[in-house]
Amino acid sequence: MKKFKLLVLFFSIFTALFVSCSTDETVDTQKSAALRIYLNEFKKVNGLTGKNTTTSSNMCFEFVYPLTLSFNNGSTVTVANESQLFTVLDNETADLYVNGIAFPFQLIVQGNTTPITITNDDEFWDVINECGINSYDDFIVSGPCYEFVYPFSLLNNNNQTIRVNNEQELFALFQSSNDNRYIVNFVYPFSVVYNNTTVQIDNEYEFAEINNDCTYSNCNCPEVINPVCVNISGVIIEFPNACLAECAGFSSANFVNCN
Repeated sequence: MKKFKLLVLFFSIFTALFVSCSTDETVDTQKSAALRIYLNEFKKVNGLTGKNTTTSSNMCFEFVYPLTLSFNNGSTVTVANESQLFTVLDNETADLYVNGIAFPFQLIVQGNTTPITITNDDEFWDVINECGINSYDDFIVSGPCYEFVYPFSLLNNNNQTIRVNNEQELFALFQSSNDNRYIVNFVYPFSVVYNNTTVQIDNEYEFAEINNDCTYSNCNCPEVINPVCVNISGVIIEFPNACLAECAGFSSANFVNCN
């Protein structure tokens, strides 16, 4: 009972500080996979993941405030500045996390003073990709510390559901991908084998958390481009550098000519 009262108190304070309600106007938000990718990068750069953080940042833009965000339970929050966004993200959990935003919103890219307007998730993805922020493609190819339990399904930017039955199909999918066909999310739930235990991943937040563990605790690879390639069942996979290939479980003996 005491724990329940504390949770109620926390939620009340949280709501009073940040949630804007109006009986005259309702702000519509849309679920955004690109937003979740950006917020994960924001949390890592600001030390909110509880993991070892990278010393360099791919945060090549910043929001123009205020922003209206929505949680996975449908509630909304309006943040007036970066400090309030920091507070909201610091209090996220696997049960309550941000997964939507009100379009349109504006961004200011580093080195510029003129805001650009983002009207939909496709335009947001364009900015994410242009900035080189780690996305689901990178999570999978850059050497995860877990193994997928097959089959599972992915969603691409054309809103197509792609069923993956084995590792060969997974790597073949990414080998054939290009800037116009990329993975924007997974079909949840799916499972992975992590630390010799089968773990069910129920949402984007949980998947980001397990990938944070892999990238910054287990691998800690430099952000350098010196490609190496491996041959997986006849499919040539290119890794940005040897460290990431080794994190994926390969050794120099597995490296082949990238051409």
